Amino acid sequence: MTNSPEIPDVETQLARILLEAEESIAELRHELVKIQQERMQHEEVDKLEEHLAAATVRWSEIRVFFRLMLQELRGGRADAGQEEER
Repeated sequence: MTNSPEIPDVETQLARILLEAEESIAELRHELVKIQQERMQHEEVDKLEEHLAAATVRWSEIRVFFRLMLQELRGGRADAGQEEER
């Protein structure tokens, strides 16, 4: 076969082309992930007002919770003090 010496060259070229294509795909995947992350960040910034409104509601709920806990703790100490006196 007179084409035998050319076959390794073709195989080498195809292997190089395939490697370059795989590298390009990896770069494209990386860029896609970056773009998706940036889009998600922008979406969260756009929802910032909603997050702040929800946080305000939650803080008021936490304040109510702390008030109840303080009342219970203070009430518990007063009861404990009365039991010690008995």
